[in-house]
Amino acid sequence: MTNSDNQSIEIIPTLLVGDSSFDSDMIPLCTLCIEVDDRRIRFCIVRDENMECIWLEDYNFERALGQGDVFEKLKKIFTGHLLWSSNHWKNVRIAINSNAFSLIPRVIFDKDSVKNYLEFALGNPVPDNERVLYHELPIVNACNVFSIPVLWYDWMINHFQHSSITFYHITSPLIIGSLVSHAEQRELKIVSAYFEKDHFTLIISEGKQLILCNRYKFSQHQELVYIILFALNQLNFHQEEIKLLAYGEISVTSELYEELSKFFPNMQIGVGPSTLKYSAQCGEIPGHRYFGLFNTYLVSS
Repeated sequence: MTNSDNQSIEIIPTLLVGDSSFDSDMIPLCTLCIEVDDRRIRFCIVRDENMECIWLEDYNFERALGQGDVFEKLKKIFTGHLLWSSNHWKNVRIAINSNAFSLIPRVIFDKDSVKNYLEFALGNPVPDNERVLYHELPIVNACNVFSIPVLWYDWMINHFQHSSITFYHITSPLIIGSLVSHAEQRELKIVSAYFEKDHFTLIISEGKQLILCNRYKFSQHQELVYIILFALNQLNFHQEEIKLLAYGEISVTSELYEELSKFFPNMQIGVGPSTLKYSAQCGEIPGHRYFGLFNTYLVSS
């Protein structure tokens, strides 16, 4: 792909890595995975034949944006590019990164009550400009109920109308990735934490079974540590017997890592899903930062 292909995009990616041999003829053989929230749009391309991630782009915003501003950036990215404007992907899988979700056990799930489930979880009515969706998560025998701005949903359905498109909440790929990672560890109890700018997703598993999944806001690192310790205490778990795997916006040299390591001696930075293969270019990026995005491919694979 040449630089001229990218000239019509008005926003510059924070990160772009990819296989230069990728072209439009490969699109019908690939799955496009997209993660969207009010602070970023990121996507990767996976070649289905060998489950190899061959492209990744990440667009970070300086501040949290409203639905309309995110929508405008979505359009610029996916219609202003000669390749990404295609609507003939084999699959398109979209993960919505938001606080509006609720995991409902499948044995009591009623599809006619999805809006009620979400309103109970939020403690507020679902806004009229949000569409409530759900999908099954067989690995935990539950359905994940969530919402997406109608503006985003309608545009995505129309733009990718010739592709097989599926919507998820970001917690679903995080749960799947965490449980698969747990199976690869020789640990009974694992805390998987996915950190973002001002909130984090906490997943606790025991014996490869999901015990807890929730999202929390925080403003100080000490507050974040307290939340994790409080959650463990409520489950009668002790941090000394826990392995903590850290994902997202964290590194071994960060202040957050230093603070967490005071309380969790058995702690390490996680890695990207081992189920996927990675091209030489994509293999060089820190997989733990894109743990949610990469695992979006695996939700239905």
